[in-house]
Parts: sequence; C-alpha cells; structure tokens
Amino acid sequence: MKKIITILLIACFCQLTAAQEKTKTNIENFNTFLKKFSEDKNFQLSRVKFPIVIKTLDDNLEEISVTKTQKNYRILKLDDKGMEFKQKIILKQKSAVIEQRGIDTGIYADYIFELKDNKWFLKTWVDQST
Repeated sequence: MKKIITILLIACFCQLTAAQEKTKTNIENFNTFLKKFSEDKNFQLSRVKFPIVIKTLDDNLEEISVTKTQKNYRILKLDDKGMEFKQKIILKQKSAVIEQRGIDTGIYADYIFELKDNKWFLKTWVDQST
C-alpha cells in the first residue's frame, strides 16, 4: 500500500512540475512583445485595456490624471531609436517599466506594463515631461 501511495505522489509531483514548466514556456517574451507593440497599431490597441488612466502634467506643471479611451489614444512608439532620449527597461516577473529620460530635452516618462494570462499589456504611464 505504501508503494502505491508513493508512486501516486511521485506521479502527481511530476505532472505538477510539467504543468509549471509549460506555463513558464508560454509566457510572452517582453522584448518580442515590445517590438510588435511599437510597430503594429492593431496589436498595440489590442494590448491596452481601455479606458486607461494616465498621469501627466498640466499647463501649471501640476500632475493630473487623464482618462484615455480608444478614440483619444495616440499610438506609442516605444523603441529606443530616439536620439533625444535614453530608454531603460526594468523587467520583473509580472511587470515591466520602460523609463524614457531626455538628453538635453524635457522628456521624462515611465510606461508601466503588466503580465496577465502570460501576455503583456500596457497598464498606464506617467509623463512628467516639460
């Protein structure tokens, strides 16, 4: 009886481990996602949960929240090919932040992404550019 229980426990453990490995391999690669997100308008729109609330500065340089619908959303180009800013990606297990910092410009923005169901989505951004 102990042998049967031991065999069943080992089988369950093996199935659990295999399921966890499969989940890990199905997670979308962030760099691949970001390239497609920046190049394909329809893909980008499919990866933003509307309405999206962002933070930006008003004319008095006060931080305000702005709600964007799909209608008033502008397509983002989040590649690091710009000469006027540096871009840094901070990647964690379930979130990613793209920091854009201006080089002698007023660019100062953070774009926040989250991993849901193994796919990346734009959650919000904070634009404190002046």
